[in-house]
Amino acid sequence: MLSVLIRSQNGRLMVIDGGWEEDGDYLLENIKKYGGHVDAWFITHPHPDHGGALCYILRNKSSEITIDRIYGSFASPEWYQKASPEEAPFVETFLRELSMLPVCTVWGSVGKGFETDMDGLRITALNNRYELKTDPVNNSSIVYLLETGEQKVLFLGDMGYEGGQRLLKESERMLAADMVQMAHHGQNGVGKEVYKAIAPRICLWPTPQWLWDNDNGGGSG
Repeated sequence: MLSVLIRSQNGRLMVIDGGWEEDGDYLLENIKKYGGHVDAWFITHPHPDHGGALCYILRNKSSEITIDRIYGSFASPEWYQKASPEEAPFVETFLRELSMLPVCTVWGSVGKGFETDMDGLRITALNNRYELKTDPVNNSSIVYLLETGEQKVLFLGDMGYEGGQRLLKESERMLAADMVQMAHHGQNGVGKEVYKAIAPRICLWPTPQWLWDNDNGGGSG
């Protein structure tokens, strides 16, 4: 659902999210194909279609690759239990796997202004984790801006409308980008005003066919 592997000119690797647990082996093989060393792994928010692959790799295949840093912004398990009880069990598993890593590996409080550079690539976080009442976990997504020196790529994660309006108010001047990953797989994400501020040339639309067709079992919408 959202899995991005970024390779620098000198072969260093970044990962954005990673997808479902069942995507883990496919992602793992691609990471190994490029040397098996991830310099930086960024999580937008801990939903299973975003953090599942990383959770699977940490739990089952951690010896097969190395990961220098994992970045994200994570609330307490209690917050997820209250905000999204149906997905809290996955989040608890995910956070438990992260807690078993060396302390220096996990940076779990990424917020607005955070940035890191890798081999000519720069990633900046454009917001703090929002804790909103509407669509709370999706709206807690951290928005990352990737700058290559020639292009800017914006990753919105699953940011919803309310989070998007707050992002627009706080960081509008930072939003312009050449490419944008469509929020929440192109459905029920940020509002039109956010996309106007981004003004992208290319939209990255990671979505399965049923969601592209707006068909959850009752026919195309």
